[in-house]
Parts: sequence; structure tokens; C-alpha cells
Amino acid sequence: MTGRQDLFEESMRLGTSAAWESQWDRAIEFYRKALAEFPEEPTALSNLGLALLETGQFKEALACYHRASKVDPNDPVPVEKCAEIFEQLSQIQEAIQYREQASDLYLRRKDVEKSIENWNHVARLNPENVTIRSRLALTYERLGRRKNAILEYLALAAILQSSGKRDAAAEAIQRALTIVPGDPEATKALRLLREGKPLPPPTQPKAVTGRLGIERVKEFFQESQPAEPEPDRAELADPEVAAQQQALAILAGILFEEPAGGADSASRPLGMSAIGSSKAAVDREGMSRPSMYRYLGQAIDLQTRGHAQQAAKELKRAIDAGLNHPAAHYNLGFLLKDLQDYENARKHLMSAIGHPELALGANLALGRILHIQDDQLEASRYVLNALRLADGLSVDGSQSPQLNNIYEGIIASQAEGDEDTLRKFVSDVLDFLTGPQWLQRLREARDTIETQRPGERVVPIAEIIAVGGGDQVLQSLARIDELIAKGRHASAMEEAMAALRYAPSYLTLHQRMAEILLQSGKADAGLSKLTLIAETHRVRGESQQAAKVFASVLQHAPINIPARTKLIDLLMQQDRMEEAIEQYMELAELYSQMADMDGTRKTFAEALDLAKRSSVQPQWELKILHKMGDLDLSLLDWRRALRTYEQIQELDPADDKAGNLAIDLNLRLGQEEQAGRVLDRNLEYLVAHGKSTAAMNLLEELAREYPGKLILHSRLAEAYRAAGRTADAIAQYDALGEIQLDAGQVKDAIRTIKTIIELSPPDIEGYQELLSNLMANK
Repeated sequence: MTGRQDLFEESMRLGTSAAWESQWDRAIEFYRKALAEFPEEPTALSNLGLALLETGQFKEALACYHRASKVDPNDPVPVEKCAEIFEQLSQIQEAIQYREQASDLYLRRKDVEKSIENWNHVARLNPENVTIRSRLALTYERLGRRKNAILEYLALAAILQSSGKRDAAAEAIQRALTIVPGDPEATKALRLLREGKPLPPPTQPKAVTGRLGIERVKEFFQESQPAEPEPDRAELADPEVAAQQQALAILAGILFEEPAGGADSASRPLGMSAIGSSKAAVDREGMSRPSMYRYLGQAIDLQTRGHAQQAAKELKRAIDAGLNHPAAHYNLGFLLKDLQDYENARKHLMSAIGHPELALGANLALGRILHIQDDQLEASRYVLNALRLADGLSVDGSQSPQLNNIYEGIIASQAEGDEDTLRKFVSDVLDFLTGPQWLQRLREARDTIETQRPGERVVPIAEIIAVGGGDQVLQSLARIDELIAKGRHASAMEEAMAALRYAPSYLTLHQRMAEILLQSGKADAGLSKLTLIAETHRVRGESQQAAKVFASVLQHAPINIPARTKLIDLLMQQDRMEEAIEQYMELAELYSQMADMDGTRKTFAEALDLAKRSSVQPQWELKILHKMGDLDLSLLDWRRALRTYEQIQELDPADDKAGNLAIDLNLRLGQEEQAGRVLDRNLEYLVAHGKSTAAMNLLEELAREYPGKLILHSRLAEAYRAAGRTADAIAQYDALGEIQLDAGQVKDAIRTIKTIIELSPPDIEGYQELLSNLMANK
């Protein structure tokens, strides 16, 4: 193993290329070479697992996926793959175990659809699994999929009846009837149960078409053209409806975070906990108020039953109660749009436009509203943004930056168009992206472009729909880049100024001008221009582009605090929580360098709050808490530092630094009893994990650092005695006895001397005499 990054990347590239062409043996060879450089790289392990799976090498593939899941225990995909392999090997119990584990991991990621998919697999393998059937029933109920929920409750009732739990079976049927009162199947099941007749045996769960996600769209473009459209694909919703389905799935995931005893626990029939219960919740952005969850649950239920107006009211109440999430705003905006409340719809859709899974639908919906309101210039900007996002799914990832630049030029040039031209263009784009066949139209358009203009620069679908434009600006950009590369900054700026005549609002052109200013030594002017560009993107709702430009500002001016705080806000809007936390840590470091300790700790606290209420790796909480603890120690705020290290110990009992500092701080604060409790907990953990030597070293170090402390000498004496180090034990008991006598603790001293005598010390007579004197004077 050499650990060479270049060899690893080249092997991965060649392996992926071979896999793409279904040359699995070659792919296996290259992935093995990549793993020779970095044996624990999870992507390489998973890729190798897939290649081995494709060649029928199930056991070898299983080993790869096992390793990948251990390297990244929070990734559900390798666990899911293990389940698939176990099923092919007819190891059903193992397949079920791994499916359940994958479901839990997906649920942590708020991917309810994938959890359902895995639960369905378990139910098919074991139709009488009470836990899984109850989770499916409750999940479908919360998602508003009433038919699926009823079927699962009836299946659950049949299982419970067969195991002699008639009351629980009746309760499950009653739950089905609360979903759809008078449902024929549930009514019949209740009658059979009351008559003592057996219920129909549980059936396999029905397959449910999941939401249309970005990854599915990408897969669609990678597939060959089917002779006949698949039934579910032919029925795929357009981007607005697809985004609404995605938003509903996200909101359902939030409902799963409802605290125990929350909004709907009161309405749940008594005894349902015996059938199945949801997990304890994780607080999300302070949304722990029962009313918020109640309003959200009612909104989803009303919406799935077709009561849009009442659903909008309940969702608005949930937002007012604290549900500040892009999915909630999109869903409410979508409902208000259909209710023709366009002004309020626009406000909420704007709050969702930065979310990567909702941006396409939000832009399209905004364009549609503005088109109806006859603001064609603004409408054209939004529909072009929607088309840009859709078109980006039809090209290779390496072409995306170039395509984005072209679209930005087209968007900027729209200001020059007349009203009628803009109206027609907006109408054409709306027609192109509306309806169940939008994906098919998009692929056909991309195929047409690549057939007619092979080998050229990437061409936007917008040009096919109706708009030329952008060519002059793109030619100017090419000349500007060439002049910048030659260091001819003045000429490059002249070219940029001339290009502004064609597209004065083309932000890529303005960004080139900022780069010219920065490279020619005019840092203040360049940074001011970059900041203005970022703000323009932000105001437009283009949060991804705004984040990129603010990141560019920080590369040139790392101490620009306003830019960093805005970047954090933008990253949070896009659910890029780990990146937001990284920026918080950078910001805290800046405050520390400025000796602003209050600002430093406040920033750490905000980062910690974000880590707690998002699904980032637990290591982030530990890292932030350690930073906060170090800061508290440097400020000599021992009590606050102690509270911080106690939090770390709760998260990670194996954290030696936190454990040792918690003992140290308790001793410094004179809290010997608390220090003893922490010490005992740490010692028990070390011994239980086979680290007896480390436990002894810890005791010895503390005894040297804090001589005269009863808790340390007593525990060290006991440890020496247990280890058979009698002489050392006697010395510690002797010191302990002296401390007890000096403190007037005669009874304790007597017990200590008796212990010493039991160890047969060399001068046992002296200890016996001392014991007699103490007993006589007691």
C-alpha cells in the first residue's frame, strides 16, 4: 500500500468507465488497484461490491459491503446491498436483519420512502412480522396513503388474531376505520372478528410508487429509450407536482421526529403502543411544540384527502408555530397557487427556491404565477431558471458549469426582449415542462441537439424552444479569458465593458470583471463587486450561486465576517448542514483571533445547536463541545467547562480527555463527591473494555497531582490491592488513614487500619497498637 492519491483516482476513473460499459471483470481489477492505495475508502469498496455482485461473486461482494458499512456506519446503501445478497443466498433471517437496519439508517436521513421500501421487503420475506407491519401502517397513515395504511392495519389485525390477541386485533381494525370510516374491507374484518371467524391471512404489502427525486431523473436520462413507457413513469408528475410530493415526504419525515407524547399521542387509541410506536424525536430548529406537530399532521391529512383550502390554513398555522422549513413553504405556496392566492403563494415559494430538491418546481411555479399576472420579464427569469435546472439533468456533470453560464447569459439578455416575445417564450417553456411527459420531451430535445450539433459546445435546450441570445456575450467571455490568461487585464476589462451592452445583467460577466480587478491589485473594488454579485444571486433566490460567490469572497478575504454569516445562512437553506457547521467553526476561529471571546463562544453555541437539530455525524457535536470546553478552560470558567465536558461524556463515554478533565475540574471546584462518581464511571468503562493498565495509570497520575484527596487514595489503594501489589496498597491505605485522622474521621480511620492489618504489613504490631488506642478513645 502506497497511499498515492493520483493512482487511486486514476484507478477509480478507469473502474467506473469499465463498469459503465458493463465490463465488470475489468472494473473489478481497477477497483482492487484503487483499494490497494486506500483499503478503507468506502466508495471504492461499494463499487467493487457492485462489480462482484454483477459477476455472481456473492460472498466476495458481501465482504466488500460489510467493510464499507463499517467504514461509514451511517451510510444505508452498503447495508441494503448486504440484505440483497443475503436474500439471494437464501439467508432470510440475515436479509431481514439488514433490511431493518437499512430502514433505520434511511429514516435518520429523513428518507421515508426508502425506509418504506425496505420495510416492504421485510414484510414480503416475513408477512407476519408484527413490528414491521405496524411501522408500515403508521407510516402510511402519516403520509396520507390511506388505502395502504388500511391494508397494513388489516394485515396486522390478522396476525394479532392468529396469536390470540383479539383485543389488539380489534384495535387495529378500529384504527383503519378512523382513517376511512365505513371502509368495506375494514367493516367486514370487524364483523368477522366479532363473530369469532378467522380474518383473511396477511397479504404481502402493496408496492408504492415513490416520489420523483433528482436521482431518479438522472437515472431516466442514463437509460436507453424504452419501446413502451413504464406505467409509473408515464404517470410521472411534472416538476411542480413532483416537488410537492417531495415536500410532503420531507414534512412526513418531520412528523416522525415528533417528541414522545407529542401532538398525536393523545389521539392515538389506547394500547396502540402494543402494536407499534414511533421513535423518540430529535428536536428540529426548535420545533418541539405540540401545536406545530398537530397542525402539520392535520394539514397533511387534509391535503391528501383533497381539502386544499383547509390544508393551507393548517399548514400556515404550523409555520406560524415554528415550522420554518423550505418544504413547508413550498407546499403552502403550491396550495395557495392552486387557490389563486398568488401574492401569498409567491412569498412562500420564494422561501423554497434555494432547496435543491424543490428549486425546479419552485421556479416553475413562480414563473407560472408571474405569467398569469402578466409580468413577463420576471416570469421569463423564473421559467429560464427552471429550464436551466431541468436541462442540467440531461447533460454530463462536467458540462453543467458551461451550461449554467450559457443560461445566465440568456436570462440576462431577456431584458432586451419585447413583451410579446417574452410572453410567447414563457408560455412555450411552461408547456414544455408541464404534464407527465416532460421528461420524455426533455430527453428528446437533448437527443436532437446532440444529433444535429455533435462535438460542439454544450447547447441549451432553450435555443430549441425559441430563444437565441448569449452568443455575443459567450464570444466575449472567451476573449476575456484569453486576455486574463495573458495578463492583459486592461484589455480584458475593456472587452468586458463592451460585452455589457449585450447583457448588462449577466452576472458571470460581472464576475469576470471582479476577477480582473482582483488580479490587477484592486482588491477592495473586486471584493465589493463580488459581494454585490452574491447579494444579487441571493435576492433572486439563487442560493447555490450566491453561496459559491460568497465562498469566492472568503477565499480572498477570510476575515469578512458578514460574507461568512451570509454563506452560513445560504448553506442552511440548502440543507448543506455540515458545510454550514464548518463555516461556523471558521467564524469562531476568526472571533478568537480578534480576542472576542463572547463572539467565539456564541458562534460555537450556534454551531452546536445546528449539529443537534440536523442529521450530521455525531462527531461534529463532540468536536464543537471540545472547542467550547477548551475555550472555557482558557477563560478559567471552570464550572461552564465542567458542564461542557459532562455533555461530551454523555455522547462518548470513551472520550478520555473529557473524562479526565471532568474529574480534574470537580476536584478544583472542591466537589470531591462528584469527582468520585465521574472517576468510578471512567474506571468501570476502562476495566470493562480491557484497559486495566490505563485505569491504574489514571489513578496514579491523579494521586500525584492531587495528594491528600481521600477519593484518590482510597481508590488507588483498592486498585493496588486487587492487582496484588500489597506493598503499594499498604502505602496508600496508610496515607488514607492519616488524612482521615487529620480530618477527625476516626471511624473511617479505624476501618482503614483494619484493612491494613488484614494485609499483614511488616510493622503489624504498630498498626495493632494504633488500632487499640483509637478503639479505646472512640
